[in-house]
Amino acid sequence: MDKFSLIEKYFEGTLSVSEQEEFDKFLDTDVEFKKEFEFQKDVQKAIRKNAKLDLKEELKALEKESFPRKDKKKYSQFLKIAASVVVLLSVGIHFLLNSNTLNSEAIYEEHFAPFENVVRPIVRGENSEDLEFLAFIKYEEGKYNEALPLFEKYYSESKKPQILLYIGICNLGVKDFSKAADNLEKYISKDDTHLDIAHWYLGLSYLKLGNTEKAKENFKQLQELGTYKKNTVEEILNEL
Repeated sequence: MDKFSLIEKYFEGTLSVSEQEEFDKFLDTDVEFKKEFEFQKDVQKAIRKNAKLDLKEELKALEKESFPRKDKKKYSQFLKIAASVVVLLSVGIHFLLNSNTLNSEAIYEEHFAPFENVVRPIVRGENSEDLEFLAFIKYEEGKYNEALPLFEKYYSESKKPQILLYIGICNLGVKDFSKAADNLEKYISKDDTHLDIAHWYLGLSYLKLGNTEKAKENFKQLQELGTYKKNTVEEILNEL
């Protein structure tokens, strides 16, 4: 398969497991492929925004031209018709441009990045066999598959709640979104030190699991906290 066809299938949500692995490999190693993917992602985002804006403007124009507010009966009828049009067009836009799979995939890929290491900062030149140190070394290198078992072992020994947060992020890094959600929920139930961070990654987890309502619930909780990615969360909620 042409490697650029993988990008098309990605946005359609039809990649097989083997194709997803091939896609991830190209994204990590092929500069041209990554550039094309970023371009297509921006295009999809622009389409979603413009579709919503165009619909709002069309309805406003139709209201102004056809039904003056002084004619209350006609205006009331217009609102009913407009509401029906909005529902029908929203359904169409949903399936054409804004399917849950495409939208969630695009939002996740645009916004997922690992949270900084605030638990065990690594000092340049430092060397240690300490389990926590080794776990965070692999984490900072982006080697989540290697960091994950180290974090899990360290958590089983230390029971430090904050380690659950990093376990959840590593789960996301290895694309185990169900476990990510479980561990992040567990962290929230045990500690509130980084509650905002946990809701952010939990929202992303539920996006990948196809549970838009749970994702929105976590993003709204983060929005209420108002301490982390405030503008980004507002933008995401407007897209969902």
